Amino acid sequence: MKTDTRHRLQRSLETSIRLAHQLEEALIQETRAVQARTPETLQDVVASKQGLLQELETETRQQREIAEAEHESFTPEGMARLLARLEDGAVLNDHWQALRQSIERCNTLNHGNARLIERDRQRVELSMQILRGEEIGPAATYDPYGRTRPNSRGGRRITQA
Repeated sequence: MKTDTRHRLQRSLETSIRLAHQLEEALIQETRAVQARTPETLQDVVASKQGLLQELETETRQQREIAEAEHESFTPEGMARLLARLEDGAVLNDHWQALRQSIERCNTLNHGNARLIERDRQRVELSMQILRGEEIGPAATYDPYGRTRPNSRGGRRITQA
């Protein structure tokens, strides 16, 4: 592999790591905005996150092109083989592993944010059903003996209560 190609790969991995760390921070800010229920902040964070994702995709394409130009697949195994044959491959492998770990943290944060948003969506949906006087599913009330019993109010609206 030419030294120039190795340098390009190193620069791309370093850029990806920087972007992944910024994405982690954006996802943490997104969590805070969802928890605080601040839609304006959430909009700003989501826009920033989208820009970071586009930049990361660009770097990922460049890394794929480098790997394929060196006749390796852009998979964890292919990258391990490629990095093993390079001069200073251990340094590049450290970068590659750091990038993968950061991306894993991003995935974990993203899934957590999705759960928070879904929980809030369900809470709003349940509130709307209650306000419309719709049946909301199994009983959440108990009789004097501690057994659940169906809601027998007949779907009265909150304004009629």
